Amino acid sequence: MEEVEKEISAKGGEHLARLSEELSSLSKLIQEMEEKHQQPASELLQDIRSFLQGCKEREKFETPVAFPPALKWKIWDFCDINPFLEGVMKQFRDSLESGLQQQKAHVTLDPDTAHPRLILSENRRRVTLRQKRQNLPDNPERFNQHFFVLGQEGFRGGRHFWEVLVENGERWSVGVARKSVQRKGSFPVGPDAGIWRVAKRWIEYMFYSNNSVSPTLNLSEKPKRVRVTLNYEGGRVAFYDADSAALIYEFPPASFSGETLLPFFAVALEAQLELTP
Repeated sequence: MEEVEKEISAKGGEHLARLSEELSSLSKLIQEMEEKHQQPASELLQDIRSFLQGCKEREKFETPVAFPPALKWKIWDFCDINPFLEGVMKQFRDSLESGLQQQKAHVTLDPDTAHPRLILSENRRRVTLRQKRQNLPDNPERFNQHFFVLGQEGFRGGRHFWEVLVENGERWSVGVARKSVQRKGSFPVGPDAGIWRVAKRWIEYMFYSNNSVSPTLNLSEKPKRVRVTLNYEGGRVAFYDADSAALIYEFPPASFSGETLLPFFAVALEAQLELTP
């Protein structure tokens, strides 16, 4: 675009110079005609032939083309592409705004992923653990050994958060999991396995690193609600006390590689997790 603007400016300056030259030539012609008009008739007749010849020479002055065809095509091309560029810029602005705003996610629990001993409420916003195993199909999505359940809604971009009521129980976990996480048998439950979670075990709060439970988290207050936050593009998963806004724990940045991420929940006996409005 800058190159075309420079070319237009250069051509404009060139045309102005040529028009100025033509105007100067015409002014001289008028002055010459006025001078000859003052001559005696005999002298005027003698000079008329050379004067007319000079006029014919001036007629050969070519009016310059405003813009050469190549430049015109460039101008038309930019005019044509402008609406496209405006559309692209609008999409960029909308994408930027959505990325800057943290969206509260409406999360519901996916019954097809729930371990057979987990009971989901009718609205699929609460989960508890029962003693007896339910007679449910062992579909590929279902966890069959760990007491886990995933959220139904997944994320492949943006910044999201949801809040979980955790005060009704002493053993629970909340976090984020890759959609591809292993569902069958026992397996490590850290980030390498595709799960980022914090947990409570009786009076201790902790996070799970790769292949092990990490040291206890020192919290000044016992959280009643935990806010789980996901910054997909930033590769960040963090946990906060939803009432005090105090940071509980933030995992080191990760690469999610374009994969869908799902809310993650786990409970043990006498524990209950509930998603808040």
